[in-house]
Parts: sequence; C-alpha cells; structure tokens
Amino acid sequence: MNPWPALFARLPQLVDRLEAVGHPLLTVEVDGEVVARLVRPSRADLEAHARWPGMPTHTAEGWLLEALNKLRRYYPEPRERVALYAGSQPVAVVRRREGVGHAA
Repeated sequence: MNPWPALFARLPQLVDRLEAVGHPLLTVEVDGEVVARLVRPSRADLEAHARWPGMPTHTAEGWLLEALNKLRRYYPEPRERVALYAGSQPVAVVRRREGVGHAA
C-alpha cells in the first residue's frame, strides 16, 4: 500500500500535531532522503493572510494537502516510507505495506 493515501487520510490530526510542536519547519523524507524543507505557516498566519482582499484563503489542512500533493507528483511510489518532521521531532512515519494476497 502506498503511504500517501494514509497521510492524506490523517491531515487534521497531522496539523494538530504540527501545531502542538510549534516548530515552523516542516521536513519531508521519502525513503530516508530529505525531499523538502518547508516553512509551515500557522493557522493564525493563514487566517491573517486571508483577511486581505484578493489573497487566497487556505486552511492549515489545505496548505498541508497542497504541499504533500506537490511532493507526491515527484515521488508517487515510495519504496519504503514517507516521514514528516516538525523541526527534528517526528510527526508521522508511514511505511509502505505490501499486498497481502497474490494473483494466481
């Protein structure tokens, strides 16, 4: 099983964990290699940004979904795992699971 859908299914929990840690740096690893380091805006930053006329209105979940979708395009089939870190603290590590059955 591909790790990306498992991450997307837990977006609200991931955002809550990122907010709880409070570190603005989001690091994404695919198969043990750092593929992105992003400065993650807080919910308050996104809300303040959306108050200005003509500016996009992102939620924290929407911002994270957009960022992970961009990475998914470059790394669609991780061999082992995808991991998210807030600074150096792990937030999520999703490992690839192989199919249980086999075709005859």
